[in-house]
Amino acid sequence: MLRIFVFLLYAPIVLISYWKLIPRLSPTGKRIASGFLAAQVILIAMSLDIQFPSAFERRLWDLGNEWNIPSVFSSTQMALVGFAALATAWLARARPAWRRLYLVGIGLLFLYIGLDKFFAWKNWVPNWQERYMLVGAAVTGATISIAVDSPRSARIWHLCLLAGLALTAMGGLVVDNYFQGTCGYVGSLRFDKCLKASQLETPLELLGIWLALAAMLGHFSDAVWMSNPRVRRFLYVLPALWILLLFQSEDISLTVPIAANAQPAAVEFESNVHLHGFHIKPMRSCRLLLTPYLSPRQGDFNGLGHSIHLVDQTSGVSIARYDMFFGHGGEWLLGPDYVSAYGQRMKVKIPLQAAANRALWIALKVWREKDGEYVHQQIIASDHPLLDDTQVILGELPPLVDSPPPRAICPWYNSLGDSE
Repeated sequence: MLRIFVFLLYAPIVLISYWKLIPRLSPTGKRIASGFLAAQVILIAMSLDIQFPSAFERRLWDLGNEWNIPSVFSSTQMALVGFAALATAWLARARPAWRRLYLVGIGLLFLYIGLDKFFAWKNWVPNWQERYMLVGAAVTGATISIAVDSPRSARIWHLCLLAGLALTAMGGLVVDNYFQGTCGYVGSLRFDKCLKASQLETPLELLGIWLALAAMLGHFSDAVWMSNPRVRRFLYVLPALWILLLFQSEDISLTVPIAANAQPAAVEFESNVHLHGFHIKPMRSCRLLLTPYLSPRQGDFNGLGHSIHLVDQTSGVSIARYDMFFGHGGEWLLGPDYVSAYGQRMKVKIPLQAAANRALWIALKVWREKDGEYVHQQIIASDHPLLDDTQVILGELPPLVDSPPPRAICPWYNSLGDSE
C-alpha cells in the first residue's frame, strides 16, 4: 500500500511538471531538476524496497533519521532552492527592489531549513510546529501578493512554489503531528505507525521541495537565460560544496563509538526511546558520575529528559536525584551495530549519612515535559531489573557499616572500579 501511495503521489505531479514546467526551464535548469528528481526516486525506492542486513545500513538509508544519506540529500535540495533564489535576486537587477528582497528572504529561509533538516535544530525549539506554520503562512501571503502583481508568464512559478510548500507542510507538519506519540503496544501487538510516519512524511517533503526547486529554477531561468554560461553552471557546483560543508560539522566528528568499558543494556521506553548502555564512575568528591547512552526517536529531544535516583532498598524512598534535559552538554555516539545514541554525563551527590547501613539502587527514569507537566515514560522491555514500570535499576551501592565521618575520599571510591 505504501508503494502504491508513493507512486500515485509522484506520477501525476511529475507528468504535469514535465508537461507544463520543465519545458520552460533553461537547459541548466532542466538538467538540475531532472537530476534531483531521479536521485530522490532512487533514494525512496532503496529505502522502502531493500532489506538491509545490519542496523548501520538501515540507519544509513532510513528516511526518518538525521545524519544519513536521505537527510544529506534533503538538506542539499533545500539549500539549492535557497541558492537559486539568492542568485536570481542578485542577477535580476531589472526587477523591482521589493521583488528581489522577497527572493532574498526565500533564499535565506530555505538555507536555514536545509541546515535544520540535517542538524534537527527544531528539536530544541519549543512549539516549533506552530512557529513553522506562522513562517509558512507569511511566505504564502507574500508569494500570493507577488504573484498577483507579476507578469502572467511568471505566475506559474509562484503557483509551483505554493504547491511545493503545501506538500512540504503536509509531510512535515500534518503527517508528523498525526503519528506523533502513537508508537506503543497493546498486549503483545506493537503499532508500527512511527515507522510508517517517516515513510509517508519524507516522500511528501522531498516532492514538495522538488517543486520549490523547479519554481526557483524557473525564476532563475527567466532572469539569466542569456547570461554567461559560467554563471548558470555555477549551480552545478553548489550541491557538492553544500555536502562538503555539512561534513565539516562538529556533530559528525562527535559521532564516536561508545566507550568499551560501558555496560551494555537493552531497555525500551515508550515513545521509542532506547537505552543502549551506560557507564558508572565514582568520584573523589563522593559524587556518582553516570553516563546513559539513549537514542530518542528521530532525535526528538523536545521536552525529553532523564533522571538518576539513589533509592533506599529497604524503604524504596529516593534519597538523592539528578535531573537533566536532553541536549544539554552531551554528544552523539555509536552503539551496538552502529545504532546512534546520545550520551550525557550526570552527577549525583551521594548522601553519606542517609546511606549509612543502607544499600542503594542506582535507578534511571526517562520523562517528557508537556505543558508544564513531567510525564514519566513507561518501560516496554528491559534486560535489567525494574524498580517500577518507569525506573530501571542500573546498579547498586553497598551499605556503609557505620555512619562515616566527613572525609575527602568517598567510602565507595576504591570499591566501584573505575574512578577519578
